Amino acid sequence: MRFWCFIFLLITTSYVNYGQENTIRMGFSIDHYAINVTSLEKSVSFYQDIFGLIEIKNGTELDHIRWFRLGTSEELHIIQVDSLDKKLPKGVHLALRTKDFEGFRKSLLKKNIPYSDWPGKENKVSIRPDGVKQLYLQDPDGYWIEVNDAN
Repeated sequence: MRFWCFIFLLITTSYVNYGQENTIRMGFSIDHYAINVTSLEKSVSFYQDIFGLIEIKNGTELDHIRWFRLGTSEELHIIQVDSLDKKLPKGVHLALRTKDFEGFRKSLLKKNIPYSDWPGKENKVSIRPDGVKQLYLQDPDGYWIEVNDAN
């Protein structure tokens, strides 16, 4: 019962605070995206080869973790684990945008990397109602990645 009272209080307080015009914004932005992988080298090769990610200093200094620049200030942390038991639907994905969507799509074809549209049609592209083109691919551990041409 205490748990539900706490949740109600939290929701009520959040609604009251964020519903006011003078709300203080927390200023959140994405810092990093972390994934667990079964083969560090295989995943590092994939992300460097497919997306051209640049490796940066690993703040943990642990051998089973590598960090990469993703965007202007965001990071991708790739963490090797002994075993990986995950089942992620396509709706749970990392979305990246590129100014050269067609060039990226052609690079996937040249490298024999399969991709699909949202429904899953191989080597097809989805176009959202707002005109944004999207394609979906999976990394070596099955994580879904969307690439789009959104501005």
